[in-house]
Amino acid sequence: MNNTNKALSFTLATLVSTSAFADTIDTDDFSFGGRVEGWGGLVDSTYEDNLRVRLNGQGKHQINGSIKAVGKLEFEATGTQSSSDHISDYTRYAYVGAETAYGTLTYGTQDNAVTYLTDFTDMAEIFSGYTNTGIVASNDRAEDTVLYSLTKGDFKFNASANLRGNVSGGGVMLAYQLREDIEVSAGYAGTESNLYSPNSSDVYMLGARYTKDSFLLSGLVQQGTINGADFDAVDAFASYDFGENKVSVSYNYLSADNAPNQYINFVAFEYGRYIGDLALYTGYKVALSTDTSAGGSNADEFMLGARYSF
Repeated sequence: MNNTNKALSFTLATLVSTSAFADTIDTDDFSFGGRVEGWGGLVDSTYEDNLRVRLNGQGKHQINGSIKAVGKLEFEATGTQSSSDHISDYTRYAYVGAETAYGTLTYGTQDNAVTYLTDFTDMAEIFSGYTNTGIVASNDRAEDTVLYSLTKGDFKFNASANLRGNVSGGGVMLAYQLREDIEVSAGYAGTESNLYSPNSSDVYMLGARYTKDSFLLSGLVQQGTINGADFDAVDAFASYDFGENKVSVSYNYLSADNAPNQYINFVAFEYGRYIGDLALYTGYKVALSTDTSAGGSNADEFMLGARYSF
């Protein structure tokens, strides 16, 4: 964001997501929380540990009978062993907007239109979401973004525009609940340019997920161009919950023309134990023939972590 937009989003989101209107607001519309998380892992016999802290506040304020103001702020601070104990922080969410019977319109640092779709398979604790990070408009979040979202019955529609000068673009997404246990979705996202390449990038995607009791199965297929290179990508995810436990398996694949250092090709297995607000998890990623997702090298990875949410 530029300084003006950042200041505006920060000020308005703070106003909406605090109890400044305590006398007229239902406090059930406001929430504050966060998480503290640490994890470490072995990559090709090299160990690295990580720490992450998130703090957030979000809420709604009824302006009149038909309009609600909405806003969210979330900050994250991270530290890794490889960064010589340096702590970096950034704003994950800082947006404000309005919610009406005709949809919700928000502006700031927030999800893109297709984030709802990519979340079909970005469900693992560690090893998922690798294939949708090369295009600003299809990444999980983006700065200076306008997002419109509408849900009507079994249909959900999202449209977004990225207004930052050097990475302008946007996307659309349509999802439909075929049955109570099956949802399908299609989306498109494109970015005119980015910091590293003058070439445009775009992606077409189809996704589906099946949920039945404690079982989840989802898939995502993508095709398009990244910085002028054609690519194909496939994600798949399956999980099963039993009691306070979850087991999952995920598969991530991406192949881009003339870009072997961007190849993703692995299968990962994870186990999580969830005790109230505490989560303990571990995972093992098996690098297949062309995988370079472990820091540009073909290597298996083992991860172990814990998270406390509040």
